[in-house]
Amino acid sequence: MRYRFERSMLVASLMAGAVVLGLACPRAAQGQGGAEIQLEFRSLMDGGKGVPTKWDGSIKVSEGRVAAITLERPGLGPRRVEGMSWETSTRRKVPESSHERERGAENMPMLPETVLVTLEGAGPGCRVSLETAQGAFDFALGDVTLGGGKVFLNGLARVSRLPASETIVSAPTEDDFPSAAVGRDGSLYVAWTAFTHGKGFEKRMEAEAEPKSFDALDDPTGGDQVFVMRRADGKWGPPAAVTAPNRDVFRTALAVDGEGRAWVFWPENEGGRWDLRARGWRDGQWTDALRLSDDPTPDAFPAAVTDAGGKVWVAWQGVRDGKFVILARRREGEKFGDTMAISEAGSNSWAPAVAASGDGGVAFAWDTYKKGDYDVYVRAWSGGVLGAPVAIAATLKGEMRPSIAYDAKGRLWAAYEDGPENWGKDQGYLVKDEGGGRLIGGRSVAVRVLADGKVMAPSGDPAKALAGGGRAAARGQGKGKKAKAVAGGGGGPLAAPRIAVDGTGRVWLTARRAPSGLPRSAVGTVHMNGLAWYEGDRWSDGIECPDTDNTLDQQPALLPREQGGVWVIAASDGRRKAPRQAKSSRFLQRVAALVHKWPDPVNSEITLTAVEPGFSGAAAVAQLSAVADVAPAAPSPARARESAAVARMREARVRVGGKELRAFRGEFHRHTEISWDGGGDGMLMDMWRYALDAADFDWIGNGDHDNGGGREYPWWITQKTTDLFRVPGRFEPVFSYERSCSYPDGHRNVMFAQRGIRTLPRMEGGMGKDLDKLPPDAPRPNTPDTQMLYRYLKHFKGVCSSHTSGTQMGTDWRDSDPQVEPFVEIYQGARQNYEMPGAPRSNTAEDSQGGWRPLGFVSRALDMGIRMAFQSSSDHGSTHISYCVFWVEEPTREAILEAARMRRVYGATDDILAEVFCEGHFMGEAFALDKKPTLKVRLVGTAPFAKVYVIKDGKYAYTRECSEQEVAFEWTDAEAKPGAASYYYVRGEQSDGELVWASPMWINVGG
Repeated sequence: MRYRFERSMLVASLMAGAVVLGLACPRAAQGQGGAEIQLEFRSLMDGGKGVPTKWDGSIKVSEGRVAAITLERPGLGPRRVEGMSWETSTRRKVPESSHERERGAENMPMLPETVLVTLEGAGPGCRVSLETAQGAFDFALGDVTLGGGKVFLNGLARVSRLPASETIVSAPTEDDFPSAAVGRDGSLYVAWTAFTHGKGFEKRMEAEAEPKSFDALDDPTGGDQVFVMRRADGKWGPPAAVTAPNRDVFRTALAVDGEGRAWVFWPENEGGRWDLRARGWRDGQWTDALRLSDDPTPDAFPAAVTDAGGKVWVAWQGVRDGKFVILARRREGEKFGDTMAISEAGSNSWAPAVAASGDGGVAFAWDTYKKGDYDVYVRAWSGGVLGAPVAIAATLKGEMRPSIAYDAKGRLWAAYEDGPENWGKDQGYLVKDEGGGRLIGGRSVAVRVLADGKVMAPSGDPAKALAGGGRAAARGQGKGKKAKAVAGGGGGPLAAPRIAVDGTGRVWLTARRAPSGLPRSAVGTVHMNGLAWYEGDRWSDGIECPDTDNTLDQQPALLPREQGGVWVIAASDGRRKAPRQAKSSRFLQRVAALVHKWPDPVNSEITLTAVEPGFSGAAAVAQLSAVADVAPAAPSPARARESAAVARMREARVRVGGKELRAFRGEFHRHTEISWDGGGDGMLMDMWRYALDAADFDWIGNGDHDNGGGREYPWWITQKTTDLFRVPGRFEPVFSYERSCSYPDGHRNVMFAQRGIRTLPRMEGGMGKDLDKLPPDAPRPNTPDTQMLYRYLKHFKGVCSSHTSGTQMGTDWRDSDPQVEPFVEIYQGARQNYEMPGAPRSNTAEDSQGGWRPLGFVSRALDMGIRMAFQSSSDHGSTHISYCVFWVEEPTREAILEAARMRRVYGATDDILAEVFCEGHFMGEAFALDKKPTLKVRLVGTAPFAKVYVIKDGKYAYTRECSEQEVAFEWTDAEAKPGAASYYYVRGEQSDGELVWASPMWINVGG
């Protein structure tokens, strides 16, 4: 393993409609004269619309030198640098989503561009002169400050300071999830996890032809290892291994006790059990590794702090009595004390945070779903007594993921995500009843202060500061009467806040965001950390932290500095410099060779940003005002109704073939930001929150595209968390992913019961276009890619399900293998119903999201003799309107896959119970009768049913008009003829439009 400790010379800033010029210098050069600043160029407006604006330019400095100029972002068109000059311009965002394509390329916003410039030997009096296509201007380095800025060219250009950054861990491993702490002697400690790729899986796999064997796809990885590193007197020591290699761990926490011993905490999976571990390190000497939890259910997500007396505390999230709770322990003498229960039992609690006050107290924070939405609570320990929980934010909004810090006056500052109401509730293409939007939609950041038992709030909006602050206000006139500058500023949701109070009393806040207009990289949306501070009665302008580009689900360590300022320790995977998109992994590999030192286009490394605000002295006294109403809001009445429906589903039992079956609710098409196109879907952690709380599922499967584009590291994280969130008997997530090929191979969601099977590379048959003109019943050759998928599934005992079959993402059913493809996604919340033409919520030639492929209707597959059961799942953005219900013998992953193979499954748009029998046979079965079949139907809805249909061979055979919430009847097919084989299924339609599809039976009368 090779580590390099170096200063990153690349800094950047991305603002909507702006070309950004970042000026950087090495930390070592600061004392000799140097600075990091950024210059933002905005696009011109013409007729109310942004237009591409040329920003060719050159730079001169009065002292020192320009060490380098770099244009960032491969793949965005012709640009070049020559000497001290460059050629570039703003340009429009490329339409990526179907919604953006409908708007048209000409209506896309102007994209930013970044010019990276390194200055050396330039002091505060250095004059920086720029000549650009839009005008010339100059400034003194000493006139620009951190969190402030100067505007030039009538608002077209703005200069501001950038913080310094360095890469402190760089290796072929994926180095991630850093935690950090400062000892009493001023030493800085950083801990992190390092993932070693499996041999041959350092980069995305390519499949030009079917492999001779699939055996390598479940070869072991190199696993994880935890490291810690110390910086003293400005120098980093070598990394020390906390654990042995090839472990299975997830995230770290770190605290340094009063004796100078660094305690590293991490959860580790051993034998299927996730327990919290700890180990102390001082002067190169280690304590024995300790197991701090001993429960068969998972314990993870540690947070640690050192109190004023030098004692180390750790809080974490564990499962007790089937629910996630917050627990804590304190290091007392030579051992850790008993486990304390911090949160209240009975509902899931998440995201523990901990902070220490100057008087010896310790506070804990978390969020809880106890009233049907997320609320933030804190609880203080003082004088050996644990106080009562106090609500910091308890409205009907989605308030979650707190971070806390004490100031010198003993006031507790809390930052948290502030989401919309109805988080995770009804949302989709055809259903937008509750307005919660995508799981990350509408997410912002709020700050509260607990002072003398009262909840207070600072002045101003921290979210505006983090998203760009005063930049958005900079407007002016450009060239020509119709031209004016487009305001800059950040955009998109804010998430994962961290808060700290430095030694001068300034309050610092950082959060993740996707800068507005930033295009996707090859591996997904780019998220960065914005940073701002509060003093007096206002927030500073936001600062973008360089080298923090990564997924949204990153929580950098934010450490206060005694002399003022903060350190930001983050994991950066370099995605900002990766190409926007690529057609093949071979292209990605060529780009990687040009822009990155490792085989993959992105690789996670640990970085440190040193923020020195450039001012001294104590901060102005923070102005706070009382929050009017912090009492918990009354739960939504819909919560009680939904809880009753879920309880009814969980209690449902049927007997089939002498065995008792239970209904098991979930879905396996849930996307997250790990998908390259999942920027609006939220974090992987949001998927688990959604499944366990908003939907209250019994199981779920991740539906990210190839678990992250076929790259091993995001697959490893997805697989890991699928194990981490398993609560035996209560919640059984499966190992799954979406494999997306073009029609007619189509998109298929893959499911396994066991961990460790990698995604299958695609060959992409591409046979559909040449055969579109054939008559519907003409023979169509099987596609090699789909046939390869079937063989892969048989090899690893998996199953798959086609989705959106009547679209360009679907299929014409030329391929079928009931052994591994026993069911189909008949309805998708993100789009439409693919049951049959004219069915409720069905796509049409005029309105088919994803393209119109009428040969893909499920009814056509059934008419072709393909035996498939029905299920419903979500896809991007959609929530709470797609349910896949298995009838299982026991609540296990293996039982879920067995139910799929036996077609004991059905789909619904709400918590609707469906039971369909025929002479002792259950839905999904194929059998023979010596008499006319009689179907016994029972449906229990969430509202009264309006109609229940029995469909036979693609036609309506029976319609029952009704107005009851529970419908039970028997129907005999009087038209059944001896020797005839038919399929039958039931569709129920509630008066509120919710639907249920019971899977078919295939009955041979007299055969």
